[in-house]
Amino acid sequence: MVDWMKVMIANRRFEEVIDERLTEKPSARALKRALLVALKCVDPDAIKRPSMGYVVHMLETDDCHIHGPRKPV
Repeated sequence: MVDWMKVMIANRRFEEVIDERLTEKPSARALKRALLVALKCVDPDAIKRPSMGYVVHMLETDDCHIHGPRKPV
């Protein structure tokens, strides 16, 4: 599923990854933000995954920078 989502995002097919049964669709901007955050959360390198606090921060703001705060080792 992660590989499929990566392909969909790489091909800019964001709208195709959401459940079509949703009655209220997210904005394109909110959807893109959520997908980018989701990809960060499944990074193969555990040290690169954001903390839950930073995930919340990224979802509440426009802060989806590639290099965010790291979890302590």
